[in-house]
Amino acid sequence: MPRKERKQQKEDRLEKTREHIWGARRRLSRSFLGVLLGHARIHECEGKEGDPLLACVDTQTGSIWVNPHKRQELGEAEWAFILGHQLLHLGLRHGPRRLDREPLVWNLACDYAIDAMLTAFKIGRPPHDFHVDASFTGKAEEEIYDLLLDDRRALEAFHTPAGPRRPDMVRRADPAVGGRYSSYSTSTRRTDYENLLAEGIRLAVEDAVRDTAETLGHDVEERKKLWPPAERARRWVLNEFPLLGALTTQVRVIADAALCERMDVSIAAVDGFLGEMYFHPSWQFSQEEWIFVYVHELLHVALLHHSRGRGRDPWLWNVACDFVINGWLVEMGVGQLPSIGALYDPRLQGMSADEVYDLLVRDPRRCKGLRGFRGKLGDVLLDSPGRRIHRGDVTTLDDVYRRCLTAGMSVMGRGTVPAGLLEEIRTLFQPPPPWDVELGRWMEQHVPMVRETLRSYARASRRQASTPNIPRPARFVPQEWLEACTFGVVLDTSGSMDRELLGRALGAIASYSEARDVPRVRLVLCDAAPYDQGFVSPADLRGIYPIKGRGGTVLQPAVAHLLGRPDFPPGAPIMIITDGWCEEEIIVPREHCFVLPRKSWKEGALPLRTSAPMFRVLKEAYYEDDD
Repeated sequence: MPRKERKQQKEDRLEKTREHIWGARRRLSRSFLGVLLGHARIHECEGKEGDPLLACVDTQTGSIWVNPHKRQELGEAEWAFILGHQLLHLGLRHGPRRLDREPLVWNLACDYAIDAMLTAFKIGRPPHDFHVDASFTGKAEEEIYDLLLDDRRALEAFHTPAGPRRPDMVRRADPAVGGRYSSYSTSTRRTDYENLLAEGIRLAVEDAVRDTAETLGHDVEERKKLWPPAERARRWVLNEFPLLGALTTQVRVIADAALCERMDVSIAAVDGFLGEMYFHPSWQFSQEEWIFVYVHELLHVALLHHSRGRGRDPWLWNVACDFVINGWLVEMGVGQLPSIGALYDPRLQGMSADEVYDLLVRDPRRCKGLRGFRGKLGDVLLDSPGRRIHRGDVTTLDDVYRRCLTAGMSVMGRGTVPAGLLEEIRTLFQPPPPWDVELGRWMEQHVPMVRETLRSYARASRRQASTPNIPRPARFVPQEWLEACTFGVVLDTSGSMDRELLGRALGAIASYSEARDVPRVRLVLCDAAPYDQGFVSPADLRGIYPIKGRGGTVLQPAVAHLLGRPDFPPGAPIMIITDGWCEEEIIVPREHCFVLPRKSWKEGALPLRTSAPMFRVLKEAYYEDDD
């Protein structure tokens, strides 16, 4: 590349970095550091030897130097973090407060305190090679200084915005003398930086209070339209039930009789996907009863019952959730059960919604006469469109609900909240393990691993020919070890089986089998009759395997055939891969599990009557538009 072009590219990168620095200043001007920034003098280094790596500050003159020459890959967020770091050195009077302390240790202590503060207030973003130690959050500089004196290992990796083992609080000559530096600001110098920082914090608090007041009372006429029973219930939650206080601001109450008639809502219902709660205002309940109904619907949203169905029968899932929530509300003494009745059974105390659902699904006909607050339909609306797996950078309403519960957990103690409710809330913050991870755990529990092989002189080693005079034993695995590591796979090959399900399930089984050194798998294909494939290598399951069948589905003969084979180990577990279109109950008198697709109820996800583990293979949706 010609020298002229290289010089032009260098100048372009430098100009882009300067734009990032100006953008960082605009960001800081909108934060509580804006007042302090307006009275600081910011200068640009010339990129000479001795200049800071990124930035440094002279706390006596109030001058900040930035170096756009060395780290030109930083964006506005990183430069906002660096400039905010230097401004806080000024505002917190770190220079005058040093006294007779060691300069390097004091500088490092101040940096730890500042970085924790900037991270807590979300001012910019630290560069990727700047480590922010969260253990110093909330600690004063003097306390951190004493800790560093006791343990000087942190000084070995001393790193500031000025560079490795270089303090960023320095003394530098005034750039106005000699014209060595170009200045980003021409404002006059001030020495009361501590008061300027306090003024910036005061203005930021006033702006936040003003914005909140405008949001809550922006339209008095609209607030007059609020339904009084729901508004009183919301205020009761804010005062008496802080766990759900933040969530009340995210769920909008709609009390419209005509709308409820169209939606078949008898008393109340909730749509977690839209963040809306529906009430039929014609019911003459007492305020205590409305509080019970309001908190009931709020807990449906808080516990994400609208998105945790995972293909279950929506009616039975609603009934199970109603039983659990009403039990908690009665135990906590929240409001009063409505006079028309509600789903409540003290025998289910301590059980989760998933456990209650498993009880109800065994005899669903007994649940047909049960009614929730919506009536004959479930009060958790599950028919909203657009439900799919989102990317990690997408924030959904479920994420907002989780943050609201986090805020509620931080302001309340144990109190009278049932332990089951607290445990279910905590599980919301842990994503469920993927189906293949759960399958791997099941294999670890039931399929042992061959950790070593034995050697025997009964058979010569493959290297025997290279040393004819020296006998070499061959490696072998005892037969009892092979039997212990063997498991059976019953594969549904009926016409309804999806090819993607077959591929993902067999691929996962092959991967975990190879990882655990499983030598062989007993495979039986089955549609309306079993097709015994004998023992196959796990690697054969990964490739193109010939499939027999593609007819109807009856899996019990395949299980009976596998159990009756004399060469199949008596203690080997069985894995059944099917789409659920089979018998309601499959009898397997030994350890077994099912691998099923995760379908919605409308797609025909039939419940198997079994207590064995069921692993749901998830087929992701790739953001296609819903028809």
